[in-house]
Amino acid sequence: MSVQTSASRPAGKSVGAATVGLVVTLVVFVVVFLAFLIAPLILLGLAFLGYTIMRPRADRHTSSGPGAASGVSNHGFGAGTQ
Repeated sequence: MSVQTSASRPAGKSVGAATVGLVVTLVVFVVVFLAFLIAPLILLGLAFLGYTIMRPRADRHTSSGPGAASGVSNHGFGAGTQ
């Protein structure tokens, strides 16, 4: 009759392997978090910044009408008065 003296369960991870697994999991979480949550907010902010920068340029217009010579705009509140 022989007795086997092997461990009842296989050996677990070492401390180093568990640490590397934890670090890899955290890096994957941060990458996914940045890609799906923060990146769209950054893109929306950049689009709004571009909109606010480009909007005044689009509102400028050159006109050769009667109000253009005096430098006063001929639209808006009180446009009928000189």
